Amino acid sequence: MHRIVHLDLKGAPLKIPYLEKVLLTAQSWGATGFLFEWEDTFPYSGELADIGSQKDSGGDGMYSMEEVQHIFQFARDNGLVAIQLVQTIGHLEFVLKHPKYIPLREIPNSPAVLCPSREGSQDLVMKMVDQTLDAQPDAQFFHIGADEVWHKAVCSDCQNRASTRRYQGDALFLEYIQDLTLFIKRKRPNLTILMWDDMLRSINEDAFKAYSFLNVQPVYWNYNTIDNFRTDHVLWQKYTKLFPKIWAGSAFKGANGSCQALSPVCRYVSNHEAWLREFSIYKESINFVGIILTGWSRYDHYATLCELMPVMLPSLASCLKLLTKEDHLGIEHVIREYLPPQEWPGEELARCVHSFVILRERCTNLLHGEMVSTWLNPWQVERGYTVSIHVQSIAYSARILLEEAKNLSQSLSTHLHSVTGKRSKEEWLRSNVTPILTKMTELCEVAENAMKRDAGIRP
Repeated sequence: MHRIVHLDLKGAPLKIPYLEKVLLTAQSWGATGFLFEWEDTFPYSGELADIGSQKDSGGDGMYSMEEVQHIFQFARDNGLVAIQLVQTIGHLEFVLKHPKYIPLREIPNSPAVLCPSREGSQDLVMKMVDQTLDAQPDAQFFHIGADEVWHKAVCSDCQNRASTRRYQGDALFLEYIQDLTLFIKRKRPNLTILMWDDMLRSINEDAFKAYSFLNVQPVYWNYNTIDNFRTDHVLWQKYTKLFPKIWAGSAFKGANGSCQALSPVCRYVSNHEAWLREFSIYKESINFVGIILTGWSRYDHYATLCELMPVMLPSLASCLKLLTKEDHLGIEHVIREYLPPQEWPGEELARCVHSFVILRERCTNLLHGEMVSTWLNPWQVERGYTVSIHVQSIAYSARILLEEAKNLSQSLSTHLHSVTGKRSKEEWLRSNVTPILTKMTELCEVAENAMKRDAGIRP
C-alpha cells in the first residue's frame, strides 16, 4: 500500500535543501512518495505566468522550473513516487483572485470556485494541467483536487444548464470532471487520476452511471480522531461498485484548528488508528491502493498559516511508524512528541516555536492577569490613580518578557529563513510574534509612566 505524504506548498513552501531532508527523513519512517500541491509556487509560463512563481505571485520566490524538475529527479533517484496536485474547480483562489480571471468565478464575491459553464474556464484549467504534466513526463499519478466546491450551480449560466439536466447541479460537476479526466487520459493514457471524494459523497449512484468515471480513483478523506471517526457503510458500498480502486486520506498536520502553532501528536496518531481499523474492517471488500497523509499549511489560500512542517515532523514520524509497525508493538512505541536531532530537520525552528507558545501564554497571563487588572487597569491609567510600588513589579515582569520576546523573534526569523521564503517568514512573525511585542511594549510604557508619578489623590 502506498503511503504518500502531502506537502501543501501554498503555505510556507520549503526551500530545496530543507525539502530534500524532509523527503529522505520521511522515507526512513515509511513514506513511499509525496503529493506536491503547488498553487502559486509552480512556475506557470506564457499567458499563465501571472498566477505562478515566475511573477512571484505567492511572494516566496519559489519555485523555478529547474527546481521543480530537480525535486522530481531527487524523488525518482531515491525511489519515491512524486504526485502533483492541481486544483481544478474548487480552491482556485490563487487563480481567480487575479483581475483577468474574475469573470470565471461561480459567484462574483468569492474567488474560491470556478464556474464550469463560462467560456474559458475549461481552457484555463487544461492549460494549467498541460504545463504541470509537461514538467513531469514520467508521472504515474496526477491529482485534480476537486474538493470543497462550496458554490455549485449558483450562477445564472449554471442554473440554466442544470435545469436541462436530469441530475441538475450534480450533472454539471460530473460532466466537468468527466471532460477533464478524458482530456488528461488523451494526453497521458497510462496516468492514474486521483481526486478528493467529498463532492462525490452525496451524488446518486445512478448519476454516476451516466458518466465515465472509470478514469478516477477517489481519495476518501476523514481527519477525525478515533473516538469521532465515522464512515458510511452505504457510501463504501456505492464506491466499491463505481471505483475498482480507492485511497484513504488522513492528516498528520493542519487539521486541528485553522491557526494552530502546535498540536498534540496523539491527536493525529488517533486519526491513523481509526484508518487502520477501517482497513481491517473492509480488507475483503475494498481495494485500498494507499493512504495520503495530508499536511495542510493553510485552510484555504487566504487563511493564515497553521502548524509549520518542522514543528509537526514528530507527528509525521509517529503516524508513518504506526502505519508500518509490527502488529505486536503497542501504540506507545510510535508516539513521539520530540525526535532525536539527527531525525528532525528544522529542529531549531520547532523548538523556537514551542518556546514562543509558552512565552505567549506567559505574556497573556500578565496582560490579563490579576496584577494588571488590580493595579494598572484602563480606568486607573486614565485617571492617574496608581501607586508606584505596586506598578514596579508589573514593569519588571513586562520588561523581562519583552526582552525574551525580542530575542526569540530574532531566533525565529533566522530559523524561518532557513526553511521557507520571505513572505511566509514575515507572515508568521507578524501574525504571531508582532502582536505580542506590541502589547508588551505598550504595557512597559504604561507601567514605566505610572512609576514616575506619585500615588494618585482622587479617583
